[in-house]
Amino acid sequence: KFIKFCSIALIAVSAMSVTGCGERVEVPPARIGKIMTNDGYQKNTIPTSKFRLESCWSVCDKLVTLDQSDKTVVEKVTVFMPTDKLQLVIPVQTTLAVNPTKVDSLFNTLPPEDDGDDIKQTAQIKWATIYYTYAQSIIAAETTSFISKYSIAELSSNLEQINANLRSHLTTVIAQRTPFNARYVGISQIQYPEIITKAQEGAAQRREQIQTEEAQLEISKVKLERELQEARLTRQIEIEKSQTTAAANRVQ
Repeated sequence: KFIKFCSIALIAVSAMSVTGCGERVEVPPARIGKIMTNDGYQKNTIPTSKFRLESCWSVCDKLVTLDQSDKTVVEKVTVFMPTDKLQLVIPVQTTLAVNPTKVDSLFNTLPPEDDGDDIKQTAQIKWATIYYTYAQSIIAAETTSFISKYSIAELSSNLEQINANLRSHLTTVIAQRTPFNARYVGISQIQYPEIITKAQEGAAQRREQIQTEEAQLEISKVKLERELQEARLTRQIEIEKSQTTAAANRVQ
């Protein structure tokens, strides 16, 4: 009985030792972390590092990391153009970074996703979660409002200037109304309606045909001028031959 009791006690002590040893965790590069306790998040944030959580017996602390890396997304925004009564697809490319001053509010408002099973003492707030929650709809709405003020002709002929104005507008709005700072904003390649594309293709074909006809006309003109010049030379030669023959006859 004593040996059995000692064995049970040894097993219990070993289990307690394993449970009491805090898990080794890591805050990867381009992320920031906070420790979640039974009473909520601790105040301080944790930069890139490796450490071991405090020992626990029942309720354990958890490391929650937040992705604050720079990422580029392309949002295809469909814009109805009132002037033309047509729709455009505007691909807006943005490179965004999480604003460091708004990290605390993100920890407090977004639920983390556990890494693996419930036993693991780590979780994360993904970059995509922040983007789709706060930025996607604002980028789409502001782009629609800004671009719809123009006509398709104005947009196509002044794309560089309009793109610069949109970049300035979205950069300000993103900084004011989302947890991001914009590193870059710009229109990549506009998808025009099929009717506009066909009209542009038709116009290009007509211009090419005109250029072809003009080139052909120049070739024909050169050819006719050469033939005319040859005819004049031939006639001149015949006249001179006739004059020479007449002179010879007079002499005879």
